Amino acid sequence: MKTIVGIGTPVGFGGIGIVRLSGAQALAIVKKMFDKPLQPRHATLGNIHGDNFTDNAIVIYFPAPHSFTGEDVVEIQAHGGWHLVNRIMQTTIQYGAVPAEPGEFTRLAVMNNKMTLSQAESTLDLINAESDAELQNAARLMAGELQNLLSQVESDLVAARAQIDAYLDYPEDLESPDLPLNQINQAKHTIANLLSTAQHGQIIKNGINVCIIGCPNAGKSSLFNALVGDNRSIVTDIAGTTTDVITEKITYQGIKINLIDTAGIRDNAATAIEVQGIARAKSTLQNADILLVVVDATTRQMLDFPHNKKHLIIYNKCDLCPDTPADGIAASAKTGKNINLVLSTLIDMVTKTAPAGNTVNLTNERQANLLRQAQTLLNEINPQEPLDKISANITLALSYIGKITGTDVDKRTLDEIFSKFCLGK
Repeated sequence: MKTIVGIGTPVGFGGIGIVRLSGAQALAIVKKMFDKPLQPRHATLGNIHGDNFTDNAIVIYFPAPHSFTGEDVVEIQAHGGWHLVNRIMQTTIQYGAVPAEPGEFTRLAVMNNKMTLSQAESTLDLINAESDAELQNAARLMAGELQNLLSQVESDLVAARAQIDAYLDYPEDLESPDLPLNQINQAKHTIANLLSTAQHGQIIKNGINVCIIGCPNAGKSSLFNALVGDNRSIVTDIAGTTTDVITEKITYQGIKINLIDTAGIRDNAATAIEVQGIARAKSTLQNADILLVVVDATTRQMLDFPHNKKHLIIYNKCDLCPDTPADGIAASAKTGKNINLVLSTLIDMVTKTAPAGNTVNLTNERQANLLRQAQTLLNEINPQEPLDKISANITLALSYIGKITGTDVDKRTLDEIFSKFCLGK
């Protein structure tokens, strides 16, 4: 079996750089480079050396099977210069290690039953998290909440299929069975509950796409800057200043918001560039989760917009005209009045439709698609149909669920999942 090596910290310069090895030769390789004896699970300070370099480093040895991958693992924590860390890794390769493929450490953990496939995918969610909501949900996924639910679904369906197959195999010895609908329905109920969280899960993972629209000079870019907390978009008194789509990410109350500033929409564009900007604005608003419709409170000129989409009307410049209609929020990008109210209202608009109860949210679209296919098969089950067809539906549904839990997953799927990981994870 090969011993793999990878750099576990990002490219660049920092206080610490980590090189990780996993495999039967991990300890023997590091012993050739380190001048102190190593004890299991003890951090040892010493000198790591190779051709043309020496560094103080902390080395930790995790013997199999009590390690992340289930194999012998050694971590070298050196100073964080990229050239130094790379030289350490190259020295381990000289002594017999093989460069790790993307996600190979985590893949080994799955293959050696140190974690499930769904937990491995949640590791990537944790690494890529950009908001508190993502961190919290990823932690629950890593703790196995999704895995536990799906394991119960598998258990219910396997038991139901076993009861059906027993009659099909020995019809002369058994009375005609009652279809195990309780177990099938329980599995369907769990899947339906999980899928009900998928929409909110995408908001947690990808954020809320909020498109700011309005007539020229309504103060869209000023409001955009006030929401972002920075002069990100150019602001002038000239109508049609914004001619492109400008995007900025912020987090508020633990939720990621993708704010999108667009060109003011009008019929009589002054330039060909503004025409293109308006076209982009109209295209962008179609894909938004929420439209932030900005109205100049002094003129009350309202843009015609698709009212069937979620929207929030903002009467900007309320410092100049405090008497504003009640169908929106009176705000001032200039003074900052009600800017936080705008943000909290946006959050309320998406969280009020969040699934009830303290449940883990399904954030992985691959997993959601597989559950939808399993759900379709189970919903097709008709007690009046032949038992062999019902058994076949259950078997196929189990295969889709197994592609999430890892109990029925092919190499190609694993390759695709772990290709998204970095080399040292």
